[in-house]
Amino acid sequence: MKLKRNDMILLGGILLFSILLFSIYHFFPRAPGSYVNIRIDGKTEKRLPLEKDTTYTIGTKEASNTLQIKDGSASIIAADCPDKLCVHQHKISKKGETLICLPHKLVISIDSSQEGDTYEKDSEDALDGVAK
Repeated sequence: MKLKRNDMILLGGILLFSILLFSIYHFFPRAPGSYVNIRIDGKTEKRLPLEKDTTYTIGTKEASNTLQIKDGSASIIAADCPDKLCVHQHKISKKGETLICLPHKLVISIDSSQEGDTYEKDSEDALDGVAK
């Protein structure tokens, strides 16, 4: 099968559009975060300031993760889950970034607002993003 002129133009356009989206996402800075929101099984457990260095243990005796906030970024430094994928995730410091530990149903996210994250807190009746 031989590519025709219009096919080449279409492929070139798609390639240029993909490069543009990649550049916008990776090279334009995101807003810095101010707070770390810790949610377990959809319920907010704790909200910590990002500017204060601390270490916080999340969970129970059976399932625990250790969150470290240091130099304006947050990371999970220890976990007792079987795969330990959450420990190997990169540090987060920008609004909207998350750390996730699926076995423990843990989501750690960065937020910059004073009121907290934009999720409806601890609501069983809350609609998800698709149903709104």
